[in-house]
Amino acid sequence: MRSRYTPKTLRALLALALLLGALALAACTQKSATSSSTTTGTTAKDNLPKAVSTLSTAAPDAKLLVAQSYDAITATSTPGWEYLFGSPKSGKVYAVLVMDGKSQFMEYGSADLTAAQWAEIPSTDEWKIDSDVAVQKALAVYPNGKNAAYYPGFVTYVPPTQKGPTSQPMTWYVRFDPASKGSAATSTVLVDMRTGAAKLAE
Repeated sequence: MRSRYTPKTLRALLALALLLGALALAACTQKSATSSSTTTGTTAKDNLPKAVSTLSTAAPDAKLLVAQSYDAITATSTPGWEYLFGSPKSGKVYAVLVMDGKSQFMEYGSADLTAAQWAEIPSTDEWKIDSDVAVQKALAVYPNGKNAAYYPGFVTYVPPTQKGPTSQPMTWYVRFDPASKGSAATSTVLVDMRTGAAKLAE
């Protein structure tokens, strides 16, 4: 069952559109491709190689911009993952969905980034904290989320003009169902993807 507290598929795409300023969402049906095989795990990083492989022909130079769970994750669900990649060579942006061992991608327009900005996007080698660890780190500072559904996601790069407290790059945003909040100020926890340091969102 879909969660009602956070929109599903276009959440990260719309966020990226605001950050990069030139994402053509209307182009989402222009090109698509599907492949299938068995993935080796259920975390965001487990499924990253599958996402990259899916774009190996269309965008071999693709850089990861966004990753997020496809839907709310619960104790009994098998997560699916959405990724946004950008190609420095073409400037195009691609969305890749990996779920149940299958992957598909769609072209989502273009990103208005300079060559210098493309060069600033971190390598996935800098991604040290996977989604499962991020959730455990988040629960350490937000125990109310123990039995709650949650959405984890992150952005790897934010243009300098768009940086702010709600757009921190290389940071997991673990959003627990707000119904779990109680008297807490927030149900979102930020977890540094490089160090694992966790704190409640401001």
